Amino acid sequence: VEIIPNSLEMALQPSNEDARVITSAKPPYSIVSANAAWTHITRYSQMEAEQKDLTILDGKRTFHGAKHRPGKPSHDFSSVASGRSACGTNVFYDKYGKSFIAFVSSYPLTNAKNEVTHLLHVYNSLHEYSN
Repeated sequence: VEIIPNSLEMALQPSNEDARVITSAKPPYSIVSANAAWTHITRYSQMEAEQKDLTILDGKRTFHGAKHRPGKPSHDFSSVASGRSACGTNVFYDKYGKSFIAFVSSYPLTNAKNEVTHLLHVYNSLHEYSN
């Protein structure tokens, strides 16, 4: 059973298994923290990723329409920032252009006043394939 963090403090706790990245809850949803598992998958260091947004992982096979599929909940960050968790699968690219498929779950993180301040994105790499 996995416990999904609902606050920034919980999300920043060490997690050896999950590739986690935390962004701000406001556009452009800049990266504020990434754990070792996420940096391993993406090959971006914490410092390289900070203040950038998750489009650094987009490439030629990334399907932007995957965020809005008929009959499925939207996986756009504004929906998550309004309090709705979302998930989806897509093709992403690491720092060196190597593609990987990942199932990404995004969750709102709230403060003590129950205001969404950050978003937690958990990447489960499903497959690596050559370009």
